[in-house]
Amino acid sequence: MKKINLSSIFFRSIFVLVFFICQNIIAQMLPTSSLKSLGKESDSGIKGPSYAELVRYFSTLPQKYPEQVQLFNYGMTPKKRPLLALRIAYPQRFLVTRSSVGPAILITGATHGNEYLNIEDRLPEWFAAQAPKNHTLDSYFKTGGVIYIIPIFNPDGYDTRRRENSRGIDLNRDYTVKQANYVGFKEIETQLFRDFLQNILQKDNKRLSLTIDYHCCIGAALYPWSYRGAPELPANFLALFQDFGSVFKNIMGQQFRVGTTPKILGYSAIGTSKDYFYENYQALSFTYEGEVDEENQKFDLHTQMLTQFVAKIQSLRFRQINR
Repeated sequence: MKKINLSSIFFRSIFVLVFFICQNIIAQMLPTSSLKSLGKESDSGIKGPSYAELVRYFSTLPQKYPEQVQLFNYGMTPKKRPLLALRIAYPQRFLVTRSSVGPAILITGATHGNEYLNIEDRLPEWFAAQAPKNHTLDSYFKTGGVIYIIPIFNPDGYDTRRRENSRGIDLNRDYTVKQANYVGFKEIETQLFRDFLQNILQKDNKRLSLTIDYHCCIGAALYPWSYRGAPELPANFLALFQDFGSVFKNIMGQQFRVGTTPKILGYSAIGTSKDYFYENYQALSFTYEGEVDEENQKFDLHTQMLTQFVAKIQSLRFRQINR
């Protein structure tokens, strides 16, 4: 009978144990984009075209849809990449009403540079192309509605596949929230955006009604407040957020979650865009935590969802609900 080497077995067992402990530590240290290779679920988006390519593409849209699309360069990032916003609306001669203040919808993407979803950059052309053929969109634009889209809010982070901007700052923690005694707008991207939004809303005579900030990838729609200890939303606002939240669930599936950051994610986040938009504009403001669309299979779901949101904003407007 072969003699069993207990010492060898002991050291092999120790080696296997250390190996699995090290693998777990490495999995936590690696960037989220590398976790798939270790059997972990990634929590970051996909790598899209270079930002320079997107800039060239966005620049073609006003020429392709001159009646509906305007492109604005509202500044430069610390790494000298242009900050771009697209405005989709009808010219004055197409409008059927001259209301005093029209509704505005704001859509932003890639605030976290590594959470590009292959959706937000396609939306401006979709809105422009579909508006004349889609009764809901056509009615919204004809009655003075406007849609602002910033597909890549954080170009420096987007091009380098990192969450933060080039200075290592999370831009979705850089908004002033007075109720939380939190002072933001310390980064050039958020400062320039704040000023651009204020100015264009005033110039266009629009009221910010709905905002959606595209993120990745947990399957949830988050609404204010984002931090623990915040007061409950007023009943009329809570009902509206839940009503819009039902659209997310109906389109994305009943497993899709809707609620606040502390309730859904279990942590507190101070300085988010949705809290700022709600506090300063009384907008229905959401952070959308979606899934990547590498095969272009989910884009239709988003256009269905956004069309329903446009219809709801139009309905609220004509019902003249005092929010």
